[in-house]
Amino acid sequence: MMDESVKIESIDNELDAKKAITTLISKIRDYQVKVHEIVSNYYLDFLPNCYDNVKIMKNGKLLEEDINKVVTLINQDSSWQLYMANERMQQQREELGECIIAYKTAYKLQTIHGWFEMIPRCGDDYQKLLHIIEKIKALLNDAGDNILMRLECYHNIRLRCHEEYQILLFNLNKKFESLIQLTEKPFQNTKAVTIKIKKDEDQLHQVVLALIHTNYNIHKLCNFLMNNVFEPIITKPVLLVCNENDGDYMSLQLSYQLKSTEDLRPNYKTIFQQMMETFYCLGQMNIVISDRQCIFSIIAKHTKGRICRLLIDNCLQNDIPNTIDEMNDSDMAQAVHEFNKFLTDMLFLDNENDCVLDEYASKIELLFQKKFCANIVSNAFEIMKKDLHDMVLVEDRESDFSFGSDMFASCMVSKSTIELKKLLDKVLSEGLNGEKLSDRLMQSIATILEQYTIQVTQRHEKLLLKIPQQSALFHNNCMYLSFWLQKNASKLDTDHSFMLIGNSLRDQGNKTFHLQLQNQRTVLMQSLQEFDITNGIVELSPTSQKAVRQCIRQLELLKSVWQTVLPDIVYNNSIGSLLTTFCIEIIKRVLLLEDITAALGNGLVTVIRLMEDKAPSLFKDPTDITLLVKPWTKLVQLHTILDSSLVEITELWAEGKGPLTLNYRPEEVKHLIRALFQNTNHRQMSLASIIQM
Repeated sequence: MMDESVKIESIDNELDAKKAITTLISKIRDYQVKVHEIVSNYYLDFLPNCYDNVKIMKNGKLLEEDINKVVTLINQDSSWQLYMANERMQQQREELGECIIAYKTAYKLQTIHGWFEMIPRCGDDYQKLLHIIEKIKALLNDAGDNILMRLECYHNIRLRCHEEYQILLFNLNKKFESLIQLTEKPFQNTKAVTIKIKKDEDQLHQVVLALIHTNYNIHKLCNFLMNNVFEPIITKPVLLVCNENDGDYMSLQLSYQLKSTEDLRPNYKTIFQQMMETFYCLGQMNIVISDRQCIFSIIAKHTKGRICRLLIDNCLQNDIPNTIDEMNDSDMAQAVHEFNKFLTDMLFLDNENDCVLDEYASKIELLFQKKFCANIVSNAFEIMKKDLHDMVLVEDRESDFSFGSDMFASCMVSKSTIELKKLLDKVLSEGLNGEKLSDRLMQSIATILEQYTIQVTQRHEKLLLKIPQQSALFHNNCMYLSFWLQKNASKLDTDHSFMLIGNSLRDQGNKTFHLQLQNQRTVLMQSLQEFDITNGIVELSPTSQKAVRQCIRQLELLKSVWQTVLPDIVYNNSIGSLLTTFCIEIIKRVLLLEDITAALGNGLVTVIRLMEDKAPSLFKDPTDITLLVKPWTKLVQLHTILDSSLVEITELWAEGKGPLTLNYRPEEVKHLIRALFQNTNHRQMSLASIIQM
């Protein structure tokens, strides 16, 4: 019916125009009926169709040409415009316009159906299939067509398009999985991973390109590679085997322990080598998509950040050299640069934007310096944790500790402090010989000495407070380290305020030891609470005598733990200050008595004699007691007064010229006379003679 075209190249009268339009409208309606029947059978009733769809498509194309001719003549030929302006032609004109719109919809439906019929003939040509489906989607989603989507068949056609697309995706994924086979087999303690890539580049290229255009979810592949290949290679000992001749496939096999110790962690050279072998093998699937895109670049978007971070945190950071010799022999920076270039050449990294590894390589020297110095400080902290009471005599050549006028003739320090001093000597030597590390090493020395008192007091807090020997050793340790600073002052960088650090060490050592002295002084006073010689007692009780003996035993114990530890001058001053407190308290209590009976006086003489016997032996030179304990002579004279007659006391005073006047005031001597002797004329005469000349 539509084998011949309408002859409308010219027109002579209104009748010809009307005939041409009528014929065109008839052909459009006939075409519309056939398309409607095809669409209804396929997408509404799902019945077989007897029409030759190819012939109908051809006739539809010819009909489109006729429509274009008529529309052109109407718009351009003046005679046509004249006829169409005729009121009698107006109805036909409107009818023609409606038919043209109906034709366009029918032709679009016929075109969609034609695309659907081409799908079975495409076979495994995935790109062509994808192209057809995209064409159908474009026609169905035409925003300017408000008729098609209102048709009864629209939903079924759209559903058919979706089904064809899902079939395509399924077949693509299935084909992709046959070309690139990923398997993992976990066992109780190990895991085996196998990747097989078919050596058919053309087929792989076709499938990959089609998948890329379907917005294929690459996450599954990326996660598999990341979790089962890249991360294990970087973090675990891995057995890796690449086989280029596994039949039609290139294969990559990995096996590794699920749990491994830090000692078995591979070094960066092993990791780089295995990573390169892996990329060479995976390169079989690295299909180039465009000038700036390939499979590796797509995988990299999802994995390169994690890979670089793992390499830095779990590999490179741990392999930074530990010693200067190791650093001098290390080619780590060059290896990282070369590995980064390899990944760039493989199109995994972008040379312009991905510079994490290169930047890390350029910082390896700086990172080594930080690690080296951090290790030094860490080693120093470990030394500071060692027991203080494990001690040693200061070497003779280092015995000239000088702090102002004080001299450390000989003393003990903790072995850990000697060890720390040797570490500081080594660090200082390295700092003086190495320009690159000099500043950092000097800062490390400052950090160690600044932290010494903090670390030690925190670590040994209870022992320093409770055990006298510990506080004495800590005092000496602080002085020893301060002396080391003083001795090496000319070699140290003054910018680090080493003088202030030395002052801080001495201050903290003195503070801790003085706190111990105060504790011992408190213990003495607590013991003397049992020394009860209040007014009204007749004789000295055994408890009071025991209290004095307890104080003497305390001082003797301190001697045993201090005399061989502390420098002589520190020991003498310390034990002397405690003995001074002891003597003053005894004298003060006796001078407060209003009445001293003969029995009480004898008891007091006994305890003072005990002190006279024991106290001098607290010093290496017993005669030093008179110099170091100022109230000692007064205590000895108190013994004399308590054990003397009234005449003897008067003679000892000798009218203000005798030995008693050196330590006693007249009021004190008079008070003792009144307490010791009854009120007689003789006592009155003696009291009268006790005057200050």
